[in-house]
Amino acid sequence: MRPDPVLDRLESAFDKHRAELLATDEGRWALFVQPNDKRFRPRLLGCFDDEFDACDAGFRNTIGRRFLVREVLERDRVVSIPWAVSVNRQ
Repeated sequence: MRPDPVLDRLESAFDKHRAELLATDEGRWALFVQPNDKRFRPRLLGCFDDEFDACDAGFRNTIGRRFLVREVLERDRVVSIPWAVSVNRQ
């Protein structure tokens, strides 16, 4: 997998704000946006009650820009996807 510096910056911004977000918005979904000018740091656009509202706001307000939606939790959830599962089960 190739490195993605924009995604790295977005995730870093989330991690830097995690403590303050936990105090005010734990369990909600944070939306961070990378400005068009890559010299500027990603910024928090807001927190939402569910991931769908956060994604919707991201698509509506960030045309042409990358954004990150993450749930505000003390520890990130780990999702395990078993790759050995057959797709065609006939």
